[in-house]
Amino acid sequence: MDIQAKTAIVTGAAGGIGRASAVMLAARGAAGVALVDVNETAMAETARLVEAHGARAETYRLDLSDIPATEAWFRAHGDVDILHNNAGVVSGLPQFPDVDAARLRWIIDVNITSLVTATQIAVQAMKRRGGGVIVNTVSTVALGTGFYDAMYATTKAAVMMFTRCCAPLKDEYNVRVAGMLPGLVDTPILDTTGAGGKSDWMKAVLANNEACRPEDIAEGVATLIEDDGLAGGDWLAVRRLGGKVEYQWGHADTI
Repeated sequence: MDIQAKTAIVTGAAGGIGRASAVMLAARGAAGVALVDVNETAMAETARLVEAHGARAETYRLDLSDIPATEAWFRAHGDVDILHNNAGVVSGLPQFPDVDAARLRWIIDVNITSLVTATQIAVQAMKRRGGGVIVNTVSTVALGTGFYDAMYATTKAAVMMFTRCCAPLKDEYNVRVAGMLPGLVDTPILDTTGAGGKSDWMKAVLANNEACRPEDIAEGVATLIEDDGLAGGDWLAVRRLGGKVEYQWGHADTI
């Protein structure tokens, strides 16, 4: 899909990958980008950056763990050409199994339930307007055998499977759903892994791996949106190795 003059929604748009994605869409000529997050102050800065590229920016404070509110918001605002389901959270401390049930529900609802809800409503709207593209932010942890944060890994694996299961929507609705799998990325979410900052396990991960920039991931998102030759359910993993960005491609029928 040519991004020029299109409308888009980016969730988790207050910083990190979401901010970079929103700015990328504006830089490629999007007419308008709806920004969704709970951090209104940081989201205002994203809006400023989007508008600096000539696109219209609208900010919406929405708690994606509130599923009825999420459904209502997308029914009111989800008629767009592009949706980047980017918002996500980590468990923080305490980890599973010591985390309480309310926080478990919060993680699941933000990372997967709200994403499925948003996708369902957006697909219906996109069908009416002739088609669209949805990109779901997954994680390279979905390709591995495990991860310290069990709930984050589990919900991201669920997003990966959901994305692959949406492959038929390209033929049935002219809506292409794709997966963006960031490797390690230097974003504010890393500071929520511990009590008031980075956890010891995250510090070890950072010490032994090269982190991508959010803009590296946004470039991958652009590739997924713009290449209509891609099949539904395709996914792209983005990592940095030796100072270079590396892509790993996958398809709905592979893992």
